[in-house]
Amino acid sequence: MSTYPESSAPYISVVIAARNDNHGGNMVGRMQAFIDSWIGQAKQYNLSSEIIVVEWNPPADRARLMDELRWPPDMGPCEVRFIEVTHEVHDRLPNSATIPLHQMIAKNVGIRRARGRFVLATNLDIIFSAELMQFLGARCLERRKMYRMDRTDVASHIPAGATVNELLAFCENHMLRIFAREGAMKLSSNGRRVLEDEDIVEPGEGVWLGTGWHGIEKSDRRPHRWVEPEAEIVFQRPPEAAPRLLIDAEVGPSAGGWPLVVEVASTTGHVLASAKVDGACKLRLHIPDHLSSGTLRLRLQGRKLPLARTPRFLMLRVFGLKWEVLPKWLAGVSLVRGTQSVRESTVLVRSAEPRTVQLAIRPGPDSSLETLEINLTDPAGNVVFQAGDRLPAVSGNRDQAEYHLSLDLGFKLSNSSADGSKPESSDINWLLEVLDTEAPVDWTTYPQAPTSGADRIPNAAYLNTSACGDFTLLSREDWFALRAYPEFPIWPMHIDALFCYAAHHAGIGEAVLPEPMRIYHTEHLSAAGWTPEGEAERAARIEAKGVTEIPWATWMEWIDRMRRFNAPMIFTLRNWGLADMTLPETTVQAEAYP
Repeated sequence: MSTYPESSAPYISVVIAARNDNHGGNMVGRMQAFIDSWIGQAKQYNLSSEIIVVEWNPPADRARLMDELRWPPDMGPCEVRFIEVTHEVHDRLPNSATIPLHQMIAKNVGIRRARGRFVLATNLDIIFSAELMQFLGARCLERRKMYRMDRTDVASHIPAGATVNELLAFCENHMLRIFAREGAMKLSSNGRRVLEDEDIVEPGEGVWLGTGWHGIEKSDRRPHRWVEPEAEIVFQRPPEAAPRLLIDAEVGPSAGGWPLVVEVASTTGHVLASAKVDGACKLRLHIPDHLSSGTLRLRLQGRKLPLARTPRFLMLRVFGLKWEVLPKWLAGVSLVRGTQSVRESTVLVRSAEPRTVQLAIRPGPDSSLETLEINLTDPAGNVVFQAGDRLPAVSGNRDQAEYHLSLDLGFKLSNSSADGSKPESSDINWLLEVLDTEAPVDWTTYPQAPTSGADRIPNAAYLNTSACGDFTLLSREDWFALRAYPEFPIWPMHIDALFCYAAHHAGIGEAVLPEPMRIYHTEHLSAAGWTPEGEAERAARIEAKGVTEIPWATWMEWIDRMRRFNAPMIFTLRNWGLADMTLPETTVQAEAYP
């Protein structure tokens, strides 16, 4: 490992791999936006940094990238270095004729020669938001952390010659999709995640899915979405809807056959309501009448067993979200258990005071109320109070029979809750009911079954590896300890994600930088990089070239192995990053490029 004096080392090194072959279309234009956004904001936020461009296997018939790009007369606290890996060096590697740029090996070349205290591996078509650059300029990065973030794709027609502010304004107004932990999601013009044509929410329902919802999948039943341990629901209740949200859900294989506790929380994390669920279930969330719009979080408490064929934890899947709409004759009633007709048995709320609730119970024609049982449970489903008895027969006309059940609740009031926080006065109006349940699925017979010995694996994690090649930031020491990326001379799919799992199991914790910090990725030609729309074309292109990539099953096998041993897999030798080679290097002299 080469060392540099601390006083001369930049705070951060930014490493990209490139060659002047117009990969993806308008490559120089996209790279110019990358250069401008970083250098301009590094000056603004006084961020001591270096950009390392590893120019791999430069085409003989094209100019070098340094000569194709515009450079500002004042670089500020940023230096730009070009390191060249010649055609002769490239030609020694397998698949050199079909893969002109070995991206992960090229990034390793730059990481190996980086001088910064921290090293960011990224790509040439990324534009960095002001909030992100301000965060980096504050110099609060830590060792033993792997910084990751979502990627936001923007339209390809970025304005040529634009200022940094103009570039950022363009990105904010031309967002196409987001690559998040849960996968790739299209974005609407207002930045919301777009629902699919066949989704768990009907169009016009007034419900939108935020973070924590995986993409639509189809099973032997109907379309569903898996839920992260925390997921966001944004709602705008239609005028005709009751303030009750119906949720059709089912407990998944990661629960290991045990019940889950589903919590509904505010955006500040305060738990508003909860219920214990098991198997397939239908839930009804009661929302205060006065609350017609807002944002809620679903949180799942329970077992999180790792699975054999996916790195995700599949704890709960949702088949439907919709508002309860009451029959017209029930308009104005504060609560109805179900949507019965007038001739069916009903339970209505007659009044609800802070400490007293009165229910009107109507058995209906040709029926009678024979027993009454009361069960009071805690959020985990444990019974803490129980009462019940048989009732005497009713004399007279059964069609007119009605009982009034009064619940007088003896609260002991205090100024704060058990955790010291102040209670929210509106909590009494929140309720999460379990309306219906079915027997749990035996997930051991499904492909999503837990991996063998899952309950004995202590440190399994589902990492945010979506588009991780565009932003993975660690200290220089941590990159070197892991010997950077595996140097497989194949199509690079999954290699960067494999590194992330190695970092986690080396004890380097994942830190996902939240919005409004963003990286914007400029859209390019289909199949030049991974997009949902271009996946078929990308796969066909790889097959035509006759090259391979890491199969999903092999990738999962390696992750499973790291989980079991809670240790990283390191695939590179000590000379990773072509350390035993002296490579040509040039530093950009800004005054030479007016």
